[in-house]
Amino acid sequence: FTVGYAACFVAEMFFATILRLAAFMLWEPDVFKLTPRIPLPVLPWVLRDEGYKPKRITLFVIDFCVSCIAAPIIEEMLKLKLVEFGDKLPANYKLVKRRSSKSKRKSRMRRILEPINIISESHKNQYGNNKMTAKDSSSILLSDSDYKNDENENAEVTKENKGLGEVTDINPYVSQMLAASLGLKLADGCRRILMYTKKGDENRAFYAIFRGLFPIQELCGTMTVLQLAKRNILGINTPLWKMLLPGVVIHAMANFRGKKPIYKWNSATPWTEMQISPFHMEDDSTFGQMLNKGFAKLMWLTILGRVLGYCIKNYYMIGRQARKRATTYAGKPAAFLSELAADEMLKKAK
Repeated sequence: FTVGYAACFVAEMFFATILRLAAFMLWEPDVFKLTPRIPLPVLPWVLRDEGYKPKRITLFVIDFCVSCIAAPIIEEMLKLKLVEFGDKLPANYKLVKRRSSKSKRKSRMRRILEPINIISESHKNQYGNNKMTAKDSSSILLSDSDYKNDENENAEVTKENKGLGEVTDINPYVSQMLAASLGLKLADGCRRILMYTKKGDENRAFYAIFRGLFPIQELCGTMTVLQLAKRNILGINTPLWKMLLPGVVIHAMANFRGKKPIYKWNSATPWTEMQISPFHMEDDSTFGQMLNKGFAKLMWLTILGRVLGYCIKNYYMIGRQARKRATTYAGKPAAFLSELAADEMLKKAK
């Protein structure tokens, strides 16, 4: 809500300035004649005050690159990092750096997933709450014989939970991402509501309540964090760009349709974010134009509905696979990963 929002705003402003300067350097180098009277970092933001009018195609390219590419990546990356570093998440695997044996360079490092060792309940009771040394903990790592001993010692354990470590819960991932997404959305919404207070600004109460109607931040963040949960809980080695890609694409589509990225300070047209026509302006569209607009909005709602279904389905599937990992495939990580790989191949074949 505070540090995250400020960091996101600063990062977007920085990249927006860089991209604007790069575009002007390529297509409109005459802009730089205004320097050094106007400092270079300030130049892209004061052209209107200086009476300079860039070409429309230049402005479109700049706005598309910043709003539909840079801003979604920054916002989704920031939410992911807030979740990762905000609190310790339950995990079965962790990323570690190892030297690559295939690479010709001996100094090249690779990121690989390593399972996190789990200590059985019987050993926890044996050692109590006392701190264990590295030698103690390494001597009580779970093995197949440990599981058999635990089963013999505890006859009341149900059949489906034999050899079971704790099932890693996916709920902390989703709840923390929703908290981060809602925090950014709340901070941005409060700022825009407080700026929509001029005399000519109509329907202030309506826009204040319904400005955040579309749950773009929440849906995109949930898509991202589900990929993180697959990596940390199930051991699917997903690179960072694959984690961010689904959320970034939906976020970019929303920005292209009118949702404002955080760096855009102006707040005079809240109806563009809500995908509706302003109430205080007459709409003289023909019947055909109204059908086209309605069809576009219906398709957008359909996309959001499918994204919601994707999030619910994957939330359920990851939770179910985490339970199978701790029960059916307890002590058999290779068999579990083989089943996941087979499932992925079947999905692609459909």
